[in-house]
Amino acid sequence: MTYVIEMSVLIFDIPRDSNTVEKRINRELRRMDAKMIQHSVWQLDDVQDLMKVALEIKQSGGKARILEERFIF
Repeated sequence: MTYVIEMSVLIFDIPRDSNTVEKRINRELRRMDAKMIQHSVWQLDDVQDLMKVALEIKQSGGKARILEERFIF
């Protein structure tokens, strides 16, 4: 029996002088029920929601990447 779990991971970097942007992003990710893996690494199963957040991060002068995470066991 094989199980496949697919999730998306958002990795971002926001300029240090943008504390309000970082707080807003973190609140938004929590509202989406994303799971924080590390400080700027979040996991969620809905890639569309992560794309909206990534766009907001980039528009605020930050960097964002979305990776596909796939577990097979």
